[in-house]
Amino acid sequence: MNKAERLINLIAMLLEAKNPVTLDRIRTSIPGYQQASMPSFKRMFERDKSDLREMGVPIQVEPLDAFGEDLGYRIPKEEYYLPEIRFTPEEKVALLLVNRLSSGQVVPLSKEAGAALLKLSPDLGDGSRLGHPAVRQQWKFSSQSESSEGLSILWDASVRRRSVLFTYRSLGERGAVERKLDPYGLYFDRGVWYIVGYCHLRRQVRSFRISRIESMVEQAHPESEGPDFERPKDFSLRDHSRVLPWEFEEGAEYEAAIRFSPKIAWLVERDLGDVYRFEPGEDGGGILYVTVRNEDAFMSWLLSYAEDAEVITPQALRAKVKDHLAAILKQLGGGRR
Repeated sequence: MNKAERLINLIAMLLEAKNPVTLDRIRTSIPGYQQASMPSFKRMFERDKSDLREMGVPIQVEPLDAFGEDLGYRIPKEEYYLPEIRFTPEEKVALLLVNRLSSGQVVPLSKEAGAALLKLSPDLGDGSRLGHPAVRQQWKFSSQSESSEGLSILWDASVRRRSVLFTYRSLGERGAVERKLDPYGLYFDRGVWYIVGYCHLRRQVRSFRISRIESMVEQAHPESEGPDFERPKDFSLRDHSRVLPWEFEEGAEYEAAIRFSPKIAWLVERDLGDVYRFEPGEDGGGILYVTVRNEDAFMSWLLSYAEDAEVITPQALRAKVKDHLAAILKQLGGGRR
């Protein structure tokens, strides 16, 4: 019997014993100890006991009688086994999100994360019993539309600081345009992967939706060993992951001033006051100054406030919103006088 088998047998014996086990019983019950003389057995047992304690096995020495003349050994089950794992609904959601990210094996430690979640699966349930209904409805994952190979290349390039080339189709553009990017980092938001980095075409830091990359992702300088660039010391991926839909896509950038009614201004200030400049009004309303690149996404957001939001400037955007509302009214049958 090798040492590993001997230690396993010793652990099993001391765990299952209802009362402390004597040295004599240990010696006669475990084959690895039977062949040794008593002095040799004691030395071997002391080494094994020391090794197990170093591993964290709580072997305890307890008296067998009231006088404490005879001693025995045991392992308390309550100290040996881990307590039952209980997850809150929010913790289950977080773990299931990890499972979603690792399922495609396109991120570091995907296999390890998948194996760990498989072991935890009896405690997680099947994903349909996440507790409160609001928690279940909040997390609906879309299918992954990104190329696993392209995503892996971008992830590796961001880690190794290697510039990449790809063709990208911006929302609303007719054709794809070749881009050279210094990838600073990736983030995952509402079922979609994004890459953030310095765009050499636009000469500024931009975010790109990876599913809109239409070509293979290639290294810009395959002949060099890299790194090809250095990240700015003040770069924060968290800041860029908060980019709003109407300022994300390509397009001419300008500032729009939106007046919100007293009914809704407090909510707008709460949600966006730390992102944009907000000027409160005397009547309880306020004006929000918004950066716009994608007018379609902006108008979709603006119209969700209905009569509680009004474009002040620029006049061109104000006219577009007016025309858009007139077209909707006509479709609803209210355009004829």
